[in-house]
Amino acid sequence: MRSVPAISFFPIGLKAGLILFGILLSLFAFPQINRADIRKFSPTVSAGLTTKDPSRVSTFVIAVSDNNTFKTFASKLVGVSTIYEYTPANIFLIQCSWQDIMEKIFSRPEVLFIDEQRIPKEEVAVSNLDMSANKVNLVQSRFPAYNGQSLTVSIKENRPDTQDIDFKGRYTPTSLTSPDLSSHATIMATIIAGGGNTYYEGKGVAIASGITSVNFSTLLPEPNTYYQQYGISVQNHSYGTGIENFYGADATAYDASVITRPSLLHVFSAGNSGTLTSTTGNYAGIAGYANLTGSFKMAKDIITVGHTDSFGVVLPASSKGPAYDGRVKPELVAFAEDGSSGAAAIVSGIALTLQQAYKELNGVLPPSALVKAVLLNSADDVHAAGIDFVTGYGSANAYKAMQGITNAQYFQSSVVQGATNEHAFIIPANTKQVKLTLAWNDPPATTNAPKALINDLDVELFYPATNATWQPWVLNHFPHVDSLQQLPKRKRDSLNNVEQVSLLNPPAGNYVIRVKGFSIAAALPQSYAVAYQLDTLDKFHWYYPARLDNIVSGNTNVLRWESNFSNATGQLEYSSNNGNSWQLIDNAANLAKGYYKWNAPDTFTTALLRMSIPGQQFVSDTFTLSKRINTYVGFNCPDSFSFYWNKPRGVNSFRVYKLGDRYLEPLFNTTDTFVVLAKNSNPSLYYTIAPLLNNKTGVKSFAFNYSTQGVECYIRSFLATLSGNTGQLSLLLGTTYNINRIVLEKFDGSNYAAIQQLNPVNSPAISFTDLQLRQGLNIYRIRIELAGGGVIYSQNETLYYIPTGGFILYPNPVQQGQTLFILPADLSQTTRLQVINTMGQKVYETEVDNLPAPISTGKLSKGIYLFRFIKEDGNTSVFKVLVQ
Repeated sequence: MRSVPAISFFPIGLKAGLILFGILLSLFAFPQINRADIRKFSPTVSAGLTTKDPSRVSTFVIAVSDNNTFKTFASKLVGVSTIYEYTPANIFLIQCSWQDIMEKIFSRPEVLFIDEQRIPKEEVAVSNLDMSANKVNLVQSRFPAYNGQSLTVSIKENRPDTQDIDFKGRYTPTSLTSPDLSSHATIMATIIAGGGNTYYEGKGVAIASGITSVNFSTLLPEPNTYYQQYGISVQNHSYGTGIENFYGADATAYDASVITRPSLLHVFSAGNSGTLTSTTGNYAGIAGYANLTGSFKMAKDIITVGHTDSFGVVLPASSKGPAYDGRVKPELVAFAEDGSSGAAAIVSGIALTLQQAYKELNGVLPPSALVKAVLLNSADDVHAAGIDFVTGYGSANAYKAMQGITNAQYFQSSVVQGATNEHAFIIPANTKQVKLTLAWNDPPATTNAPKALINDLDVELFYPATNATWQPWVLNHFPHVDSLQQLPKRKRDSLNNVEQVSLLNPPAGNYVIRVKGFSIAAALPQSYAVAYQLDTLDKFHWYYPARLDNIVSGNTNVLRWESNFSNATGQLEYSSNNGNSWQLIDNAANLAKGYYKWNAPDTFTTALLRMSIPGQQFVSDTFTLSKRINTYVGFNCPDSFSFYWNKPRGVNSFRVYKLGDRYLEPLFNTTDTFVVLAKNSNPSLYYTIAPLLNNKTGVKSFAFNYSTQGVECYIRSFLATLSGNTGQLSLLLGTTYNINRIVLEKFDGSNYAAIQQLNPVNSPAISFTDLQLRQGLNIYRIRIELAGGGVIYSQNETLYYIPTGGFILYPNPVQQGQTLFILPADLSQTTRLQVINTMGQKVYETEVDNLPAPISTGKLSKGIYLFRFIKEDGNTSVFKVLVQ
């Protein structure tokens, strides 16, 4: 029996040690595998070594210590091909058989880690988007210029719908773009950077950002040249590969990607496996924890995002931390009811606006560590008090994050081994809470390292007046559910490259933020960023609605605010006359709740909200109360087109918009409810309208393409149906505007003759009845006579009339080789057709069993034939047919 050397499993945890021990025993069955190489395998590959067909070809992710040595070696192997090489992290994608991995590759000294490429899956689309949940609406109202302008986001998955008008003029295809169209990718692009052209629900966070996409068939970062060439500063990753708890080659690669390009921020969805249990890693068997979907989400220099409902309640499916080594994951949560995909997209959009603000204020893009520090520091505390493994540092608050950038509430510097930097700042009186967050982009660790942190920095808050010191909050990452659910404690952090200190009701005075280089591996200094935030006592702030928002009239809307008052309730009112009078909504609105569900009145107007707290009143921005107006296309003629809409009570004027190069642009204001536009001076196909309410625009209608609404030149539809022995003609117009007379015409064999007319035309729905049907074909058309003398004709409509028991044969005469059609009056009885020539010979026989029945005349000679129809009951009908 082969002896097994003693192995210590303590550094990676007892459960992980037992799992590794089982793998180790199974692998000893393969004498060609050196025991020292066991840690080179990911859990997927470890399992596959004993279950996969050795001849099966797959794609493997291989991390190496020496690129050139491995590349030279691999190029000489038959049946082994290199698909992709990510040089910043010394990682290859290799396609080969499992046998090649076992016999040729894994034992190479430069090979550090082997994983099998997984198939990514989109992590669910998003519905019912609410930009107020993460205060994006307030950024768009208070900081409209910071909209992602001049920046570009890359969406790593399949291709969004590049024809979507919400991306007009802003999508850039590349050679790396997936050929596969995806509705999920379209939704992600809309949440991040939709222009709001289709409807207000199509308005994203960073509405002016450029957009591009890259195929996610390769689960590694793109080359640095890709990000540089297209000016990409944020890449969104809303996909997963299943629960994985190790620092894989892809995690190493994404950390290397950020180190290579420090301004680049990667944002990942945490996953939708929050109710599942990991079967591998240090946290195997702990239900509901450590279930992030993909080893790439174990990277340190990224942001992973879980999802909540619109009130900050974490949804059960949201994947939770900790990371494989105990680090805090996810770092943030955001609103997305159907999955973490949309939550990641919201954070990606917020990051773009922060990057733009910093760049315009400082001339360069910010390091991603600063953006990360600001996002995490400004997040709203939800779920458990303080940081936790469910929500990380809280729910993203776009408005507070933007204030952090624009008010320069941050420090940036670097520190060397053993040194301490001090940053002085003042905490004013009446401060309810001070919060600060340290973040740094840590160098990539060796793939499959038991602990990912390389450079260990420490932060603490120091108050010289009393020599008091406050350390960061640290979670208990011991692999037991009771430990993982504990509240954080103040202590030195030796795992995370993010550390946060907060203090309630601090005394006013001069403070110092200390950043220490506790353990820095390289001689070079480690750069870092510290973001800070001061919340004052007795503060009330309206979040929603803001000045650009619309409350949907007649519906339940969620009003949002933040209050630091000790009072439990306030009086909530609204005014629709600019504050001259107020109407009560609730005499005791719960201030701490931060929201109120208001059933808004069914009207079109501007309005204000007011929260009264004893001694103070807080009035919101002026917003609009309105709802979507329906639009209709009247006509689409060769030289002009028309559309119209319903007129709500109390609305006296409207604004008409056209789609410009990128966005909807005001065309003109009107007091009418219809417009007629000339095509030569209005080339745009897309239009919409909005009510004007005291010089503010209410909610716009859906943008529509007038050429695709099923309306031609006045006529929406014209149908002919048989009702007994009469013909029913139904005409539906797009509009009655400018119509003098409607004439129904019928073909008499050589010309069209008027048989009925309507004057005046008061309704777009018109019906005619023809009591004089001819046996056979009855052909109709509509003639529209316009007031200016113009005439418009409809397409022909044909009605087949067959008296009871009869048949129609057409065309007759028929050209030789042409198809002859037969229409029976009914098919209630089986009917056989016999074709007889002038010699009395039966030349063809078939059953008439469909409508109309096609008969080929290709085998009939020219001449006269008798078509005899024989029914089940013995009745016979005979027709002459001339074949020419």
